[in-house]
Amino acid sequence: MGSDEQVLRFASHRQNGSAEGDSSALLGSSMASTQLRSQIRRVAPYFRSLSLTGEPGCGEEAVARLLHQMCPVHELGFAMVHATEAEEWFGGEGVVDWRGVGLLYLPEAERLSRAAQEGLLRMMRQHGTQTTRVVAFVGRGLKPYISAGFFLPELAGYLASLRVALPTLRDRAADLPALIHDRLQRRRMEQAAVGLRTRPVYATDSFLDAAAEQEWPGNLYQLNDVVDWLVEHRAGVPLDAEDLGAALKSSEQKPRPVAARARLVKLDQIVQEHIRNVLLACNGNKLKAAEVLGISRSTLYRMLDAAEAGPLLLAG
Repeated sequence: MGSDEQVLRFASHRQNGSAEGDSSALLGSSMASTQLRSQIRRVAPYFRSLSLTGEPGCGEEAVARLLHQMCPVHELGFAMVHATEAEEWFGGEGVVDWRGVGLLYLPEAERLSRAAQEGLLRMMRQHGTQTTRVVAFVGRGLKPYISAGFFLPELAGYLASLRVALPTLRDRAADLPALIHDRLQRRRMEQAAVGLRTRPVYATDSFLDAAAEQEWPGNLYQLNDVVDWLVEHRAGVPLDAEDLGAALKSSEQKPRPVAARARLVKLDQIVQEHIRNVLLACNGNKLKAAEVLGISRSTLYRMLDAAEAGPLLLAG
């Protein structure tokens, strides 16, 4: 593959995923996005497994899909397996025919239950990554989870054989005009496809300048929410800094997706989640964690032993 632009054109022809997994997440000419695309181009033909590090919403799914599209087994399928369904894929003796999977993407690797980790490790030991490539998003890394006893070191070693660091939207301020204009255009096309006649939304220079000054803690998730709100509430209006402020306020009030999922979690899983988060905050120190939780260390050990075989859901 040749130039940076060719990488994006290649992805756009083969794209088939969610908005967060769309190749447009990698648009822009900033140094950070240029370096990211260059790294993808270098590793895609050769990698077997790798981990993506960074904050959520930095285009992790888009990177995983682009790696799939550019790897030698791109004709095989792309499988994204969330933590809540991982045991169905990796539990027991394993029922998935991996010969049809070109790339396995784990967007919540640190949330995998012990049973799912053991099943995935067994699969990687038995089948290796001769055909199926494995990409895992690990946030800031798996080291705290390993130290606290929540992640298998051998599996972490497989996943971390290569690392690709994802830049935040704050690191890509120069890309904001391209990202915003692309999102606006896509929303207009979506509305036209279903027969909606809406007035276009225009981003003025003052709007783009104000956007470049924002921290964007939610990265692309937040940016997409902001643009979508503006398309719905500011149609036909040249956007300015005040419009951005209103949209940002709306995005901050929007419920986080994980909240809806948490309502379906059993009480013992919520307890396990809290214990796990406290242990991580205490850097794996079980004595300190027991003091914070107000229980004895022996009680903490019993609770950890009981939780080891069951799925644990971490707050996102």
